[in-house]
Amino acid sequence: MSSSAPANSVLLVLSAAQAINAEGAVRRAGITCVLVPVPRILSSQCGVCLRVNLDDCVRVEEILALMGVEITAIHDVTMKPPREETASE
Repeated sequence: MSSSAPANSVLLVLSAAQAINAEGAVRRAGITCVLVPVPRILSSQCGVCLRVNLDDCVRVEEILALMGVEITAIHDVTMKPPREETASE
């Protein structure tokens, strides 16, 4: 397990529709934001959440509050890079 400090925050909201609308608002504010599947370790329910840079999290919270989007949870995470596929021999 890596001991590096978290680089991102994931914000969980009530619905995929809210996540999609929030993504657009956050991007329009000039903040990098990505919709990602909710990590299984955080919730067993299917869905999407917003992943933002840890440094942008407070500003994103403010934007979502202005939109009336309820954040159900915020987790600071270190995202693993995608696993590289290897050719079988």
